[in-house]
Amino acid sequence: MKLYNQMRRVEHVDHARKSAEQAVKAIKAAEEGKSIPEYDYLPYFYSRAFDLSWQFYGDNVGETVLFGDNDPKSPKPKFGSYWIKERKLIGAFLEGGTFEENKAIAKVARTQPSVESLDVLSKEGLSFASKI
Repeated sequence: MKLYNQMRRVEHVDHARKSAEQAVKAIKAAEEGKSIPEYDYLPYFYSRAFDLSWQFYGDNVGETVLFGDNDPKSPKPKFGSYWIKERKLIGAFLEGGTFEENKAIAKVARTQPSVESLDVLSKEGLSFASKI
């Protein structure tokens, strides 16, 4: 994985589809004497069941910071978690997010911004991702 500078096995339908597409592009380019950019995949996992829907981007190692409303009695709970390693945000999970919010957590997992304080990150929650 280019993003983490190491070999990894990723077992998810998203990666299967995107890596197959990359392989076809590489074969076609090689046949034409050309090359294509290196495969740069951001790990992505998701689940949709009934009215629940979560998305996760990045890596799930390091310290975790929880945010949002995870009260099961809430009519529309929205909560998540960030994973921090070596003061960088490297993973993001969100349950109940909108399209824009899910794009925001994908962006922070890709750009891996620095995190100065876990307490501040917990308080900012989803707004941290939205401002990156």
